[in-house]
Amino acid sequence: MTLDPDLDAYLPPDYAPNVIVVMAKSCGPGIWRAAGGAITIEELGIPVDLAGRVSRWSEELAALVKEPTAPQRSERLAALAADGLTIARQIQTAVGSKFEVLYFDEAKLEAEAAFSEYLFPVV
Repeated sequence: MTLDPDLDAYLPPDYAPNVIVVMAKSCGPGIWRAAGGAITIEELGIPVDLAGRVSRWSEELAALVKEPTAPQRSERLAALAADGLTIARQIQTAVGSKFEVLYFDEAKLEAEAAFSEYLFPVV
């Protein structure tokens, strides 16, 4: 909460420890605690093949984001964003009600600068 109530809507929300975000990064597993920090695949209890998919997706998307002049960048970014949402939904299914999974949509953020809609629940 700020001293100016009009600014409170722009503050980041407080997240419980069981809220996780599927979000591309050039290092790490691509899954993070919304409140901050990484979470291990072992803590999540997701299948190894799904963990590998999210890791590869994360690395590929993070690399593409760093290449603003890459060929067919917009199309590739949109495809990777769609893959990420599919992976996030599979993670939500795998973890069940133990965790709430959010998805960080890098393509939407970049294309629309939609700061209020780039992070959303996957269900």
